Amino acid sequence: MSKQTLKIQNLKTIIFVLTIFLLGLSQIASAQGQDQNAPTYDYSYTDSTSNTQSSDSSATDSVISDTENSIVAYKRIVLNFDSITNLITYNGVVEQEDSGSDSLYARAKKFGEKIFGKDNNIFEVQKYGQKLVMNGSINAYSYANKYNKKSIGKYEFKLIVLIKEGRYKYSITNLVHRGPIPANGKPFRNYFEYYYNSTTNIRGNDIILRYADREIKDTIARFQTSMKEPKLVDEDEW
Repeated sequence: MSKQTLKIQNLKTIIFVLTIFLLGLSQIASAQGQDQNAPTYDYSYTDSTSNTQSSDSSATDSVISDTENSIVAYKRIVLNFDSITNLITYNGVVEQEDSGSDSLYARAKKFGEKIFGKDNNIFEVQKYGQKLVMNGSINAYSYANKYNKKSIGKYEFKLIVLIKEGRYKYSITNLVHRGPIPANGKPFRNYFEYYYNSTTNIRGNDIILRYADREIKDTIARFQTSMKEPKLVDEDEW
């Protein structure tokens, strides 16, 4: 075999080794992902690591979205606000044609003394046959179920009664939740507007307003019943 033949064979061997080496480098580069800044970057290429991170990000976004949706989905109680005072107010006008203003005044005052007590501080305004303003309070409860309730303090408010012949208007406003009296210190006092507009503890505050709504509407029903004239029984009907 000539020297020229040996040189050609050695050259082929070197070229073959170099080719294998370059192919190996190419595979290693592909395994490590592509450089987006490289001129030959393939924009259709998908990196498995990138997919995992994107999937984790999507899962996190989904959890956040579900949390936000649960807050948005919760419907808070809707209460009436007085357009002048901008305070939560329960009010109504009752037509009672068979009642005079003096009779309505006496019944409203009797109701206040019976429910709120006979303390002189109860009646803030007393205009005979026209107007009564009472500082009232009723017990506040939380309800675990229909038969189980727990005291959570009192609801304080003003009961305003405007009286005319054969009709009256009532308003319950300036509503405050006074907490139970602690062993040491003073009980907390929160206005209903605070509970209604608060952006923290939304459910907890809303539940208190729902409990209060139940007690206040029950008080209004009792007030309206007490304002009615007694039914006269015909002596011939027995």
